[in-house]
Amino acid sequence: MNLIYTFLKKTKKNIILFLMSAGLYIFYVNFFKKIQLLKIENIKKKEDNIGILFAIVFSFVTHTYIVQPFVIPTSSMERTLLVGDFILVSKIHYGLRMPMSPICIPFFTHNNIIGNIKSYISIFQWPYFRFPPIQSVQRNDIIVFNYPKDSNHKIIDRKDHYIKRCVGLPGDLISIKKGILFVNHKKEKSFLEKQQAYFIKTINIPLNIEYLKNKMDIEDIECIEEKNDEYFYQIMLNEKKATQIKNLFDNIVFIKKYILPIHFKEHSIFMNYSDWNRDFFGPLHIPKKGELVKLNSKNIHVYNEIFTYEKVNKFDMTSKKYYKVKNNYYFMMGDNRHNSSDSRYWGFVPEDHIVGKPIFIWMSIDWDRKNPLNIFNWKFRWDRIMKTINNQHSYLSLFFLFSFSYLIYFLFKNEKS
Repeated sequence: MNLIYTFLKKTKKNIILFLMSAGLYIFYVNFFKKIQLLKIENIKKKEDNIGILFAIVFSFVTHTYIVQPFVIPTSSMERTLLVGDFILVSKIHYGLRMPMSPICIPFFTHNNIIGNIKSYISIFQWPYFRFPPIQSVQRNDIIVFNYPKDSNHKIIDRKDHYIKRCVGLPGDLISIKKGILFVNHKKEKSFLEKQQAYFIKTINIPLNIEYLKNKMDIEDIECIEEKNDEYFYQIMLNEKKATQIKNLFDNIVFIKKYILPIHFKEHSIFMNYSDWNRDFFGPLHIPKKGELVKLNSKNIHVYNEIFTYEKVNKFDMTSKKYYKVKNNYYFMMGDNRHNSSDSRYWGFVPEDHIVGKPIFIWMSIDWDRKNPLNIFNWKFRWDRIMKTINNQHSYLSLFFLFSFSYLIYFLFKNEKS
């Protein structure tokens, strides 16, 4: 009888049923309670499923419309951004660009699933639309954008992602002399992170490459020649690292910047123009929205690119003397100036290709660049984790505080339940 009172209310009906069934009513009670428990479990499962669905929808909305994670795969932005930096990119700073390919696989892929199998359907495409920006693109901003010359993907927001520094704004005049950038005839402001190639010669003893990699965090080291106890190297360095190496090794004969000669032509340079190369480039005018450009034999090679972006028939333009530019364009360069595929080689970035502004490094892993999937060689760069892109503010302590608080809450919650 006590068992009946435990599971059911103390009513005359339950007592009579128990007595009339000679106690067999207890089996019914047991069966009934199991059904009730199953119902509770089903309700709990439905609540869990709703929670999971909500989390997926929330993640998708955040990823698509607010902030998107990226990882730095190459050294073109060293030493500002390192290979293995995981960054968050704001999509609203420069104005949210609405998705153009509505039918796609979200989260895990950008443009390809495996090999050349695309992760989206290109038949359906929304027109370009961007909301008003929180701030306009400023000179020297670091920007994530879609690579304009990606011929494998025609839809803009499915082109490969690049990250560079915007050194030229619409209407600017860009030129490079002896590896030094000039914008509107003014020399660029120097910054510590900028890298370029250096030649180093040592005598009798080669450079201690292991020391340079492990202790000084220098990765791009190439031994060019070795003869008669003389060793020649090309290394990507900033000025601070170059000075440290010079003072550290007594056997260094010289260390100097590797600047290409003025008349040396790089065939891969933008539009394969004249005698330009990475260190002697321009002058080149950056097109600006609304400006009226006079077309001639000197600039038609530049505006052929613009005609392509703005979907203008090139043959119709041959008879015209002027052209009104429809969009703004930007000139991008990597901070690792001699190891960067940027606007010097493939031209301008149209404004509709801009994705967003990097704001945060949430994780940084130093991995073996030849075998990045070997997790046993991973090393966390604690001095870069939870830092803003300019390294002025660190939130690592807040991260640990939040994690500790969540752990205490979780343990306390389990203990109560």
